[in-house]
Amino acid sequence: MVYKYCENRNFEDFASGRVLLHRTGYPNFPVRLAQEIFCRCMECIGSPEQICIYDPCCGGGYLLTVLGFLNYGRIESIAASDISAEAVELARENLSLLCREGLGRRIEQLGRLRDLHGKSSSLEALESAENLLGIVTGAARGIEREVFQADILSPGALEGRDFKVDMVFTDVPYGNLVEWQAGQDDALCLLDRLLPVIKDTSVVAVCSDKRQKFRSDYFRRVEKQAVGKRLFQIFVPA
Repeated sequence: MVYKYCENRNFEDFASGRVLLHRTGYPNFPVRLAQEIFCRCMECIGSPEQICIYDPCCGGGYLLTVLGFLNYGRIESIAASDISAEAVELARENLSLLCREGLGRRIEQLGRLRDLHGKSSSLEALESAENLLGIVTGAARGIEREVFQADILSPGALEGRDFKVDMVFTDVPYGNLVEWQAGQDDALCLLDRLLPVIKDTSVVAVCSDKRQKFRSDYFRRVEKQAVGKRLFQIFVPA
């Protein structure tokens, strides 16, 4: 993998379970790879000043939260959905860290843990939280967030939603920690299900394992690359 945009630097502030919340069974995503794919997608759509980004398989919201912090001035709004009510709840908690109030509550919680246990990990987490707070407070405006429960593979899953997205970025289930729910092992229809929220200029990045196929008459693939066990593909409207 040749990284064109994201340098290899320290991303420990985004470690799962440090400031961002983690629960057993929810996968993370490599931070540098996420930012690299994000930048490649931005290049596809001409690097607009502000975008709306959506993840239809958001899990605990880790991917979107990290991208929100890394691109705070470039993301105007975030939409996230998942078939699991538990995942939606966790995603809502993580994405709340992108606002002063939500991150402030997390800092108070980490402070209580430090005072209670006196562990170095709590102090390190507080330092990371203060670094993230600097991103939020230094921005001219916040990021709007919408989190909802939806089965993206079901017909009409996004019908009636009042947002249009510039970028879809999702890491779909592929069996290591998370699998498609029963009867959902065929993800061929994923791209078509996104059509209600897609604009003519939108870009879609899908990460999966190498066996899953995504086809649509309404999209064309502009990039495909394997990174270890992952395969990421970038699509634009045909």
